[in-house]
Amino acid sequence: MKRCGSPILERALALAACVAAAAALGSCGGGSTGSDLNSGVNKTYLSVDATDADGDALQYQWRVTSGTIDNKNASETVWTMPDGPGLHFAYVAISDGKGGWTEQQYAVSSDALGTTAPIRTPVTNVAPAVVDVDGSMARLRFSSADATLFAPPADGAAQARIVYLPGIQVQVVAQGTGTTVFAGRTDLAGEVDLPKLPTNAGYNIMCSTQGDAPLVLCGTLTGASQASVHAVVPALTSARNLRLFGHVALADGGVCGHENAFFGILSAASVQLRQTDGTAIGSAATVNRFGDYEIDAAVPVQATLQAEIQCEGYDETLDVPASSNPTGYVSSAPVELSHVIPNSRPQIVNMVANGPDGNVRGRMIVPLVGSASVAQPGADHFLIYKGQDTKLSACIYYRALGAVEDCDAQGNMIGPISFDDWKANNGFGTSADVSATFINQRDLNLVRRMVATRSSSGTIAFYVCNGPGPDGTTQAEVDELIANSVDGLNMVACVAMEWTPTTGANGGQPFTKFFTFGPDGSLLLSINLDTRGEKYMPGSCVACHGGLTYNGRFPEQASGASPYLGSRFLPFDTGNYVFSSNSSLTESAQTEALYQLNQLVRATEPSDSTPTSQLIQGWYASSHVLDKAYLPPAWVAADANPATAGAATFYSNVVGISCRTCHVSLDVKYDWNSIILSPVRAGTQFCGGTADVALNASMPNALISNDRLSEHLNADATLAALVTQFLGCSAPLPDPVYPKR
Repeated sequence: MKRCGSPILERALALAACVAAAAALGSCGGGSTGSDLNSGVNKTYLSVDATDADGDALQYQWRVTSGTIDNKNASETVWTMPDGPGLHFAYVAISDGKGGWTEQQYAVSSDALGTTAPIRTPVTNVAPAVVDVDGSMARLRFSSADATLFAPPADGAAQARIVYLPGIQVQVVAQGTGTTVFAGRTDLAGEVDLPKLPTNAGYNIMCSTQGDAPLVLCGTLTGASQASVHAVVPALTSARNLRLFGHVALADGGVCGHENAFFGILSAASVQLRQTDGTAIGSAATVNRFGDYEIDAAVPVQATLQAEIQCEGYDETLDVPASSNPTGYVSSAPVELSHVIPNSRPQIVNMVANGPDGNVRGRMIVPLVGSASVAQPGADHFLIYKGQDTKLSACIYYRALGAVEDCDAQGNMIGPISFDDWKANNGFGTSADVSATFINQRDLNLVRRMVATRSSSGTIAFYVCNGPGPDGTTQAEVDELIANSVDGLNMVACVAMEWTPTTGANGGQPFTKFFTFGPDGSLLLSINLDTRGEKYMPGSCVACHGGLTYNGRFPEQASGASPYLGSRFLPFDTGNYVFSSNSSLTESAQTEALYQLNQLVRATEPSDSTPTSQLIQGWYASSHVLDKAYLPPAWVAADANPATAGAATFYSNVVGISCRTCHVSLDVKYDWNSIILSPVRAGTQFCGGTADVALNASMPNALISNDRLSEHLNADATLAALVTQFLGCSAPLPDPVYPKR
């Protein structure tokens, strides 16, 4: 009997059903609870046991990736599994009504249920007309101009933290015409995502410093040729003489409230400045994603003030401290008011799923104790460096590709294509197909069954069907999981990519497009690639595949958005793969197929001088066998330079196994051949510890890469010293005063 396997990223999480669970599924039969609604082999009964140290009444929300679930406010519910095989995920979000939240995931395989995936009627859609411009979608990040020095709750020197400003008004106005091209408010990270702006045009950035403050000129912007994040620091006048800032957190260190696009949850604390008689001064400031806030206001210099802190059912009014300046509140002397809410988040005790006969199905997903990623517990740490999409933006992206007929206001798909439709459209099933099967153990730790083809017109398409990767490192486990995947067991999702043109986009030239399909062939808006929950398309792909014109979110507009993201295919870096010992699936047996796959990737590149093209050419300089010891010329030269001795080892053992695959697709400025001697750039993203909390330790941006690099460095002191030499540290430094939660 084949076991159910491990989860998507089992190196960091314990998931998947074991042999006993598979046997239980096989014995479920028809099962009955006496109710038509709750009876049948496809019914799974979920229950979660959670506790709250503060004795608060708990509230529940439920979501699933496939099938349907009774989303009731209760600790137990019924999940109607989808027809057909596959590995599916259920999620519960639990709140205590006072800003404390926790989530839990659970995975169940439907392989042994014996149900048949639905037969879908072929669908053909026509992509809407594209209104494209030569430019990029930039992201603006707004932060306070003040020197916000946070005093540690215990003893120690105050440390600087940049305070990002959520909820402020932003307008982007075209210079010359005065036309407003964007209007909105910043999110909990203090950011706004702009639509694609023409390259050769200038814009004024107008913003408020508080939600109801007047708009002022906060900076200028030129339509960038490359998507990027632009830091905006609003200028503040001395007339707004009070600068009140601080950190609001729960007693367990977590941020009050919750943010989850898959659930549609957006909750945060707020701080309202008041006179002593209760009269509000201005609007309430929203506490940002990291627990920080700032208020600027015009008040009497010797005023006596209060601040009301609210978070869901919690409400407390505090006295505002006096200024450190003897004359009173002046803009040059910011005042800190931090507060600990006497509440802790609920804790999960257990979660379990049962079939109609009472046998356990599947397992809950829990972090692996001791892994580096445990220090980053939030769902929104990994795979979001380039941005985060929503259900609506994902659907509109698909509509721009012609993958759905339309989207409703909530982002639900109307008339989506199926996986069979997509494969037929791209000509799969001929002698032109090239395939390989392996596990990408250092990236996502998935079994990957890869197939690619090139049509007679020259367009290129790939798809990869993913299954759980191994917990450990034994060849027996690798063989078993690959065999399971080849047999179609425990399929999580199939990610499809095509290099085809869309009229009106990218000058009519082919470009890279992304699609995700469930085990039953249905089109999916989101995918869980890092065991940190569902993340929406296309941002979940752009995180690694890059996006020269994308930064933040695909535009949530009615029509006309170009689906061109400026993304690329990834090369097949076999040094990071493990293979089956089955004679037809060994690395040597698939050498030519992997060569052909890399040549197809190279064929999608705009030239032979791009980082991806140069890497592939270097790998295959002398044969069709990939040279795993290949060292780019820049690194050969660096290794020969006494000032950068050890560069070859650093490249081979760090860059090559943890960074290279994604970085070559992002842009020349992110390719490691270009940043070989740039520890300053790596300082924030890898080492962290700076005032820029948003970027601290944001790399590696994949959970498995993060954990495996950490394990590698912990086990090799010599390599750790070399990483410190090139990057400035061998492990991320703590955030100033308060950790990200």
